[in-house]
Amino acid sequence: MRLLILALLLVSPLCFSKTVVVIESYHKEYKWDADYLVAIESVLGAEHDIHVLALDTKRLPKSEWAQKVESIQKSVAEIKPDVAILGDDNAFSLMAQHLVDQEIPVVFFGVNGTPVQHPALEHPLVTGVLERPFFEQSIRHLRKVLRQREHFLILMDDSITMRNAVNDYFGDKRQAELYGSQIDIVLTNDKDTWLSTAENAYTKYDAVIIGTHHTIRDTEDNYIQPKELINQAYTSSPVPIFSFWDISIGAQEALGGFTISAHQEGITGARLASLILNGIEPDRIPQIKSLSGHYVYSKSGMEHWNIKLSPLIASQANFIE
Repeated sequence: MRLLILALLLVSPLCFSKTVVVIESYHKEYKWDADYLVAIESVLGAEHDIHVLALDTKRLPKSEWAQKVESIQKSVAEIKPDVAILGDDNAFSLMAQHLVDQEIPVVFFGVNGTPVQHPALEHPLVTGVLERPFFEQSIRHLRKVLRQREHFLILMDDSITMRNAVNDYFGDKRQAELYGSQIDIVLTNDKDTWLSTAENAYTKYDAVIIGTHHTIRDTEDNYIQPKELINQAYTSSPVPIFSFWDISIGAQEALGGFTISAHQEGITGARLASLILNGIEPDRIPQIKSLSGHYVYSKSGMEHWNIKLSPLIASQANFIE
């Protein structure tokens, strides 16, 4: 059955027009969301009516989340979707149980939590893509790219998403060894701590690998734009900064890595939704992990940190400025 479902993921939507609601954890201006929304539209937009609702949880303080959820629930009741697509952990934790209680099938992607954090993952109306950073593949890749490769720092925000991802792979450890390299893991939501950790990494580490850095706030609890944060780290860090996510790679940002693709997550999620719209019950569709990563590199970042790729890796990479 699993092989059949995976094969069906390659098939375009076949059913008559239906209604799809996409619920973002974040907001459409956020690059991760923007990329997967384009992907969903490319798969389902020609055949179906798509409504996008944003929870905006990266920018809204938690004290306002309940009011936002209530507003989204009212919108869903008015839309009456045939399927709901939920992007990332916050959308799932805040909306999934409500949706299945209304007997609305749910497809998710970008979810790092387990049934312990998200009991609705085990509901028969729920299927989707479990997102897991490519920890092993990334370290193995960097050991091929770098001459100095003994000690790496993984630096992430202390969001539910990153905590779940780290705990799922490393448990409660914040130090590990992968492929002979020593790994330290730092999770923080404090701007000064995040920046000083990145800027001083050269005293101990050969490279920094960043996860998401989108719940960072300053001492006055002001939200810090992710691009502002990584721009400062780019300027001040003597050691190269890589990323687990392609959205953090670009000019004056992370220089590259083996990454999760927001576009690919959106494509896969939309194809799973298409299966449901074509009559396949969600509990017949196995939950899967991110299907594939890809190499993404910034040309300017490679020049900035004097990084060169082997011809083999370069032939497989996508390059941006």
